[in-house]
Amino acid sequence: MPNAQAGVRTGDVVFVRGVPSDLDRRLELRASDGTLTDLSEGGPGDDGVPVVSPNGSKIAFIGDRPYSKHGRRAGQLGGRERMSHLFRGVRLINGVADAPLAEVDVFVEGERICSVLPHGTGGPVPEGVKVIDGSGKTLLPGLIDCHVHYTFDPAVADFSANMARSDLDVAASATTQARRALGAGVTSARSAGAQRNIDIWLRDAINVGQTPGPRLQAAGLAIGITGGHGHMFGIEADGEVEFVRAVRRQVRDGADVIKIIASEAAMLTTTGLRPGAAVFGRAEMCEAEVHAVVEHAHRLERRVLAHAQGSAAVINAARGGADSVEHAFLADEAAIECLAEHSATLVPTLVVTDVNRSMPGLSPVQRERQGLIERLHRASCERAIALGVTMATGTDTGEPGVTADLLWREIVLLHDHGASAMDAVKAATSNAAALLGMDDSVGTIEPGKLADLVLVSGDPMLDLATLAHPELVMQGGRVYRPERVSDE
Repeated sequence: MPNAQAGVRTGDVVFVRGVPSDLDRRLELRASDGTLTDLSEGGPGDDGVPVVSPNGSKIAFIGDRPYSKHGRRAGQLGGRERMSHLFRGVRLINGVADAPLAEVDVFVEGERICSVLPHGTGGPVPEGVKVIDGSGKTLLPGLIDCHVHYTFDPAVADFSANMARSDLDVAASATTQARRALGAGVTSARSAGAQRNIDIWLRDAINVGQTPGPRLQAAGLAIGITGGHGHMFGIEADGEVEFVRAVRRQVRDGADVIKIIASEAAMLTTTGLRPGAAVFGRAEMCEAEVHAVVEHAHRLERRVLAHAQGSAAVINAARGGADSVEHAFLADEAAIECLAEHSATLVPTLVVTDVNRSMPGLSPVQRERQGLIERLHRASCERAIALGVTMATGTDTGEPGVTADLLWREIVLLHDHGASAMDAVKAATSNAAALLGMDDSVGTIEPGKLADLVLVSGDPMLDLATLAHPELVMQGGRVYRPERVSDE
C-alpha cells in the first residue's frame, strides 16, 4: 500500500504513487480532521484501493464522474475550487504543430487540460462548465520568460542604487513585476539572479498563493569571480573548488537553477569610453570553472544558465556544458558555431538592446556604443537562427526600461531576426519549457498538461504583436484577467 511522505503538516501538498495506474497522487492534509484529501485529477484508483497518511488516517476523496471522457471533477487547492472551462471553436497554436489548427475545442477540468478535440465532437457540454467562445481568437500555451530579474526595479537606472534598496522595497516591486508578467501571459519564468536570494522568497510566495505571478524557477545569488560583473548581486568565487562550494551553498539555500557570470557586461564596462572604442564583454570564467559548476550542479539536479556576452565567454560556456547561454551580444560566427556544436540553448534577450535604442538622455558616446552593440547583437542572433541553434525567449526584465510585460516584444524580435513566426512562438513555449525541464507539464496544449493558456484576438501568425494584449490568461486552470491580474 502506498504511503504519503513522512512529516506532512496541515496545508502541505504531498505526492503519493497511485494504485493501480501508478499516477502521482496530489494530497492535502486538512486542518479540520487531520485527514489527507485527494487533489488528483483522476481521484482514487478505479479499484478503490485506499491510500493512507503516515499516521494511518483515511483519505477523504472528493468529486464524482460527471463527464467520463474528461475524467473526474476537480478538487480544491488552498480552499478555492477550480472551475471547468471549455474553449470552444478556437484557432489553436499548441506548441507542437508547425501551423495553427482551426476550429478546436479545448476542455479544462481543474488544473489540467482534459481534451483537445475538433470543434463539436466532444459531445454535450456538462452542466456547470464555463464556455469561452473562441470565434476569431487564438489559444496558445502560457508564455515562458527564461531570463527575468523581478527583484530589480526597471525604473532605477543606477545599478548600485538598485542593489542597495531595502528588502521590503525589493519585495514590493518584485511582486508588482510578477503580477505584471502574469497579466501579460507569462505563466512560467526563470529568475536569472537576485540580490540576497529574494527571488527564492518570491517563488515561495507565488507557490502558496500569497501573490499572483508566473510559476518561478529561482536562481538566488549569481556566482561569478571576485570583483566581476556579478559581485553586487552574487557570490564571489575563484577556481574550481570555490565555484563548486558556491553551487552547494545555493542549492542549500533553495535555488532551483544555478546562474553563473561568465563574462563582463558590455554595456557597463564600456561606459565613458571614447567614440569608436572596442566593446569587450570579456570572459571572466575559464572553461574548467564552468565545467566544474555544470558537473556539480547536474549532480544535484540543477541546470545552469551562463551570462556570456563576448565570443570567448560564449565558447567557454558552451564547451563547459552550460544548459543555456544568455545574451551573446558580441559573439562572433565561431562562437555561435560552438553553441550549435554543443547543443546549448541561446536566450538572446533581444529586448534589452531594442529598449536601449530609444532610451532618453544618452550621450553621443553612449549612442554610438549602443548602435555598435545592437549591430553585433543582431548579427549573432541571425547567425544562431540560421545555424538552427535552439532558441528560448528571455527579456532580462529588471534592466533599465525593461518591464515584465515585454515578452511579446521578444517574440516579435526573434521573428524580425529570421525565425519563422511559429518558431518564435515555440521559443516562448515548448522550447522554453524544455530548457527549464518543465516540458512534462507546460509549454504545449495537450491532454494531461497543466492548463497554462493565453487567449488573444486574431491570428498571431499574421501579426505577432497581437500577443501584447491577451484577452484571458489561465494558469493551472485559474483565470486571470490581464487588466486586474486577480483570479476568478
